[in-house]
Amino acid sequence: MTTSTNSSIVRIAFALAALGLAGAGCKPKATTTPEPVVTPEPVAKPEPKPEPVVEKPPAKVYPEPPAPGAAKPVNFPVAATFALPNGLQVYVVENHEVPVVAVELTVRAGSMDSEHAAGFVASMLGEGTKTRTKAKIDESIEFVGANISGSAGAHTSGLATRVLKPDLKLALTLMADETMNPVFPEDALAKLKTAAKTGLSVAKSQPGQLAAVLFDMVAYPEGHPYGRPFATDAEIDAVTVAELVKFHETFYRSNNAYLILSGDITQKEAEPLVKRAFGAWKPVPKDAALPPNPLNQYKSYELPKELTVHLVDRPGSAQSEIIVGNLAIARNHPDWAAMQVANNILGDDANGRLFTDIREKRGLTYGIYSRVDEGQAPGTFSITTRTRTKSTGEMLAAIFEHLKRMRNEAPSQEEFDSVVKKMVGSFPLEIETADQIAGRLDEALTYELPLDYWRTYRDQLAGVDMAAVQRVAKDYIHPIPHVVVVGRADKVEKQIQQVFPKAKIVKYDGELHRVQ
Repeated sequence: MTTSTNSSIVRIAFALAALGLAGAGCKPKATTTPEPVVTPEPVAKPEPKPEPVVEKPPAKVYPEPPAPGAAKPVNFPVAATFALPNGLQVYVVENHEVPVVAVELTVRAGSMDSEHAAGFVASMLGEGTKTRTKAKIDESIEFVGANISGSAGAHTSGLATRVLKPDLKLALTLMADETMNPVFPEDALAKLKTAAKTGLSVAKSQPGQLAAVLFDMVAYPEGHPYGRPFATDAEIDAVTVAELVKFHETFYRSNNAYLILSGDITQKEAEPLVKRAFGAWKPVPKDAALPPNPLNQYKSYELPKELTVHLVDRPGSAQSEIIVGNLAIARNHPDWAAMQVANNILGDDANGRLFTDIREKRGLTYGIYSRVDEGQAPGTFSITTRTRTKSTGEMLAAIFEHLKRMRNEAPSQEEFDSVVKKMVGSFPLEIETADQIAGRLDEALTYELPLDYWRTYRDQLAGVDMAAVQRVAKDYIHPIPHVVVVGRADKVEKQIQQVFPKAKIVKYDGELHRVQ
């Protein structure tokens, strides 16, 4: 760039500057002396205020709960008894706190006598009689705010209701009519069959039901009434009205039954009502006899000699359902009270060893419990739980740890005392109502216990000592139990082999049929 060019640029720049000044105010800006630059003194930051001291309130101190007091005397009411000329046994238990009477009519026959007929007969007693339609029966009992229900268990069948005292005469009349004069309509049986098949399908879809049925199947001899497999649709469809009539005529007899009245009733008041309602009920003919108890043919029971794991393959399961246990004792066995104490220590509720360790400490399950099932024949001792598929092996190992400990170690004095006090102290809550008392008396009659059994029950519990607990644990919790697992076989089998390398594994499908 040349000098003349630079000069031109400078002139243009000044011209532009002059135009800018003219536009701004048309006057040249006055010249001023620049003010000296003063650096401000730094301002001191204020001292931070100290945090206020807030005193924490003293921690709450909760006093120890008072020690449980001595058990208050609780007398299970004495049952007054009488019999009708036709052999019907009647038990009257007085409880006059409220004007209510609980009634239980029990026939000594159940599913052990006929797997399907017992339940169908009990359910159909209210489907109409020779003198009343179902609608008439329902209308009559509902008018007084009650209902009559029929049910059947393994050992017994029957009817039950709960009514105000003024309505007892009506209730007994209707129960007697249902018991003596049922008609078993074909259409009602067809509906019950449909419901039974639906229930069967639902049961097979439940891992807990699969495990429970299989456990009883392997614990009891083949064909035993306590260990039957699932029924089939074909077996249900094959039940006929004639079969129900035969079961009813055979077992629903006055001298094969008993009636319990519990509540605001006395023997003097009960006798004329019962005679009027049930006096015409026919007993077993003199030239006939009841079929023998089917349990009588089983004279002995074998325990497993080698550890066998019964594995039900259920591919869709996210968890494994587990039952571990063995045959134990019958309900009327002299060791029942001691076995109940032992079971409570191990796992009857959330305070038991199983729950506090395997659930609370190890986190392997949401719930794990043990139980002793009742039976006229030996019942079972079992531990039931479920766990994630990946922790199945760990769960089995933990259960066996507790079985071994229960057999080999006496409980501590503290846990023993705690359990016995709890059982003794909670018993009065189990016999507060007329229904509860009737149920306890029915239990005593079903399992052939002494009539004063419940009057001495708390004394039986209090008489159990730690030596008895350890003895029954050794005798009835066996070192080689039955093991049932329902879950994903492809994920579970390897875990079982790692925990029990010498165990035999038997596999089943979803119908509980062996697949090997």
